[in-house]
Amino acid sequence: MFGFKRITQGTTEAGRRRSRTPWLIGTMVLAGGLVAAACGSGTPSAAKKTTSTTSSSKKNSTATTAPSTTSTTAAPSTTTTPTTAKPAAASTTPTTAKASTTPATTATAPTAAPTANNALGGSNDFNTPAASLTGAGSTFDQPLFARQFYDYNKDNSKVSVNYASVGSGTGETDILAGSVNFGASDVPEPAGTTGSGGAILQVPVVLGGIAMAYNEPCLGKNVHLTGTQIAQIYSGKITDWNTIDSSCPTGSAIEPVYRADSSGTSNAFTHYLTSADAADWPASLDGKQPAFPKGEGGNGNAGVAGDVQGGAGTIGYVELAYALQSGLNYAAVENSSGAYVVPSDASVAADAAAFPAVSATNYLIVNGSGAGSYPISTYSWVIVYQKQSNTSNGIALGKMLDWMATAGQSDSAAIGYVPLPANIQSLAEATINQMQNSSGQPLFS
Repeated sequence: MFGFKRITQGTTEAGRRRSRTPWLIGTMVLAGGLVAAACGSGTPSAAKKTTSTTSSSKKNSTATTAPSTTSTTAAPSTTTTPTTAKPAAASTTPTTAKASTTPATTATAPTAAPTANNALGGSNDFNTPAASLTGAGSTFDQPLFARQFYDYNKDNSKVSVNYASVGSGTGETDILAGSVNFGASDVPEPAGTTGSGGAILQVPVVLGGIAMAYNEPCLGKNVHLTGTQIAQIYSGKITDWNTIDSSCPTGSAIEPVYRADSSGTSNAFTHYLTSADAADWPASLDGKQPAFPKGEGGNGNAGVAGDVQGGAGTIGYVELAYALQSGLNYAAVENSSGAYVVPSDASVAADAAAFPAVSATNYLIVNGSGAGSYPISTYSWVIVYQKQSNTSNGIALGKMLDWMATAGQSDSAAIGYVPLPANIQSLAEATINQMQNSSGQPLFS
């Protein structure tokens, strides 16, 4: 129905053509304005990139879905925790609404004036000037951001947010160019990085697990995978699911899916592979956009989830929320203690606990110690300028981020994320307290 461009690297398996519909990948998330409906979604629909192979198909499928254009002025749907809930089936019908690129005009509710000292925390986080904020970046964060922006706006309708879910690399580029109020990335910028607005601050806001989602009926649920096996699948050494599980018939070809765009999710995933087996996955293949030896590329977490959902034999790495929403099976991955663990609130929290000294310069938390740790986990960060050129926007942004990193963490577990540990919440607040006005005076005290 539509033309599309294919992205592949390395060789592809014979018998693997899939019929899929490409969709718009850049998801715009709006928070603010009047509540227009009570059925919006804060969780992702699986989305497609442009990937297929060049030979006849093992299984044709058109069951891919569009990334929903999520307006957080409509109430996000309620989901249960990933450890107990049956994932909601992803819609196979694309949304017809076109996302606005302009923050919605909001009705201004009466609120108390900001406190004299502009303190952070509690009800202070809702005492802000009116502001229309823009952000861009991590697709890993988008489902949680959608819910948080909606919930924050319910208590402070004077602040609206227009967030473009375009990937960590683009988010970093946009904030350093000064084209948005904040960027979001799973990979903090190096120490000393400056942008068009000067020095930056990096605030931890999200913690989650990266699920190894797959679509191969012969495997059943929660297949066991070692780091070496995953590395060899993505390097092309293992090409048959029978090698992984003898219950699969010989010739059950594996088709790995990776992120084609610059991705913090890829950065955490590839660092895990090197940590687990540097011989099969050398450090030269680590990073936000490495040259994967084998597989097909999808844009964003939603694009990878859509590729996996759309074709038998596929495997891809996505934030757990995307696997849950798409109804995909995901693996129990071997950790550094030799235990096979699935991503969950408890297992990701256990991994994070093995890295108590996290900072913007020491941010990786893969392959942590402990039998209950899930080894492919990551924090994600919001990047802002230390000196805010617009004081009203700076106060609104800082207070919203403080709420997101503290009280707003109550939104995490219901949709496949993990509440930030107390020490990371303290790090976030300490970082936000460094924000200043254009004259260098503190915005908060």
